[in-house]
Amino acid sequence: MMLYLLGGMATVLTLLGFLVPARVSRMLSLATLVAGIAYLARTWGEPASLFGGLYRVDSLAQGFTLVALLGVLWFLLAARSDKFEFPLFGLYAALGMHVMASSNNLVVMLLGLEVFSLPLYLLATWRRDEAGFEAGLKYFLLGALSSAVFIYGIALHFGATGSFEAGTQGQGILFASGLLLVMAALAFKVAMVPFHWWAPDVYQGSPTSVSLLMATAVKAAAFAALLRVLAQENMDVWGLALMLLVALTVLIGNLGALAQNEAKRLLAYSSIAHAGYTALALFSPTGAPAVGFYLLTYLLGTGLAFAVLQQISERDVPYAALRGLIYRKPLLGVALGLALFSLAGLPPLVGFWGKYLVFLEAAKAGQYGLVVLALLTSAVAAYYYLKLFSLVVMQKPAGAPGQDLAATSLDEARLPRLSTSSSARFAIVVATILLVILGLVPGWAFRVFIAG
Repeated sequence: MMLYLLGGMATVLTLLGFLVPARVSRMLSLATLVAGIAYLARTWGEPASLFGGLYRVDSLAQGFTLVALLGVLWFLLAARSDKFEFPLFGLYAALGMHVMASSNNLVVMLLGLEVFSLPLYLLATWRRDEAGFEAGLKYFLLGALSSAVFIYGIALHFGATGSFEAGTQGQGILFASGLLLVMAALAFKVAMVPFHWWAPDVYQGSPTSVSLLMATAVKAAAFAALLRVLAQENMDVWGLALMLLVALTVLIGNLGALAQNEAKRLLAYSSIAHAGYTALALFSPTGAPAVGFYLLTYLLGTGLAFAVLQQISERDVPYAALRGLIYRKPLLGVALGLALFSLAGLPPLVGFWGKYLVFLEAAKAGQYGLVVLALLTSAVAAYYYLKLFSLVVMQKPAGAPGQDLAATSLDEARLPRLSTSSSARFAIVVATILLVILGLVPGWAFRVFIAG
């Protein structure tokens, strides 16, 4: 089973880490993730249960685990590190995300959350500079606070219902308080407003490949848990709170992005806004496939954008570093342009269909006001995506022909030259192709999430 595969290989590589070269550890980690994805494909739609139902593989677990594994796989393909711990932390994170997505028990969800959070705290500080330490400290302190809130919410939920099972029906102020606290803790992980303040600083201060992991795979695990927690017949308990979260998230996420002058911070605010768009489908009892499909389209768009930025710099990426990118690195320029178009929801790219489906689910649930607000803020998002695209395509490079990507600003000029590795180039090409193909035939990917 997936649990044994990820957990077993993570344990083995921990024991072998000091005995085998880091390159071997990286290759074994990649092979483990590929084997996990292959196992998912072979057993798709086949339910399974272990440990008295604490671990449950269903269509929800399979779909969201797929998105999480793809995000971790991309992180390892893009990452540049000669330390064996780097891919190992990614493998532990994948294990935690799978556990969180594959249980209906709130305590097991908490264990999964901690298993993937602890490696991310360490990865956030990987740069070992002031910005990296700030990112790691903020993520750790606020993450610890969110875990404490989660635990308190679990305690209140158990006090009100006598059960640790997510989705258990209850009533009264004790039950409502517990449910809202659990929802707040999970909203932190997906960076929904007002639990979003960590995201811009952490994304900017972390290595770009780590920012890719945080922005993609983590959201899949957290939204899987949210879908299980909010499987309530009475929406009065959490509906108003979620409406407020979604409205604030799409507003502040998009308006905050307008004021940025650094690409990673812009994508952080973009990630906040997309969390709000994804949450629109939570209002519908049939919204799980739409959430999964949206997260897949978001993985391709945001992951591709971060993968391109990672080839420019593992540190800050000021807008000046993107000027004329398509003239100097055509592959990176085209990939970033398509990623931005997909994130803006422009047809015929797959991002359009992702937004269409979550908007449709929200409309089916009667949330017409939120749909209108989401459409208006999507227009704001299109402005800053197109502004970034104009730097990539429409403006000539500031330096001489052949000038290194990082040399377009004084700070970047001090960095070593970064060339596109074969594994990173492969991931960028595949994602670029998928953005187009799945935009033309979105049913292929959507059927994956409705299977079973």
